[in-house]
Amino acid sequence: MKKKVFAYLRTSNLNTKIALDGDSKERQLKKIRSFARTKSWQIAETFYDCSVSGDNGTDLSERDAFNEMMAKMKSNGIKTFVVSDSDRFSRSILTAEIMKQDCREHGISAFDASTGMDLAISKNENPEIALINNLLQAISEYDKLKTVQRLQSGRRRAKKMGKSIGGQTKVGETEEEKKMLERLVHWRNRAVHGRLSVQEIADRLNEEGFRTRRNTALTRQVLDSYIKRGVKLGTLPY
Repeated sequence: MKKKVFAYLRTSNLNTKIALDGDSKERQLKKIRSFARTKSWQIAETFYDCSVSGDNGTDLSERDAFNEMMAKMKSNGIKTFVVSDSDRFSRSILTAEIMKQDCREHGISAFDASTGMDLAISKNENPEIALINNLLQAISEYDKLKTVQRLQSGRRRAKKMGKSIGGQTKVGETEEEKKMLERLVHWRNRAVHGRLSVQEIADRLNEEGFRTRRNTALTRQVLDSYIKRGVKLGTLPY
């Protein structure tokens, strides 16, 4: 039984009529069919994106046929598609690497009929891909640092204006919490009450009507967190 593959075609001429009437589509398909014959592959379906440029980094969202093809390959047994040449895959280096990474993650092969090479080759076998990945990672890290910088700048401005800047608040800032901490210190007095466990103290505070900031019962974990934060922030003596 012949292996079934998909054929992917793309023309970039923004004049749809010229793109449809021209011979680019047929030339691509002829080359793909010729390559498939040398492999004894059967083209199960052809996907064609008309008037979609491959030069920029935004064309992925415009590739309706390509996205449909990828969705099918991720859900059925066909895991190979063929393009007439790498330019039909993408002219944008960054876009191409995003597409290749998607293929690799789903075990999909993307063959170039002009060279016979699998465009989705592992990055360990192609140093150019490793270089591009490092570039993408650097861009991602830069964006993250810029976001952190904007947030920090916003917090500083808010602080100067006397506004709340979020973050962890001290345990005992409200009157109710101050009373709870007083009772916590009371129940932790070993000279009077002996060595009570955190759970036993939580039970006593619950009986006295104290609750968390979310109005839920105090548990051993919550109370233990209160104690650690209180000691760390200086609102508890020990």
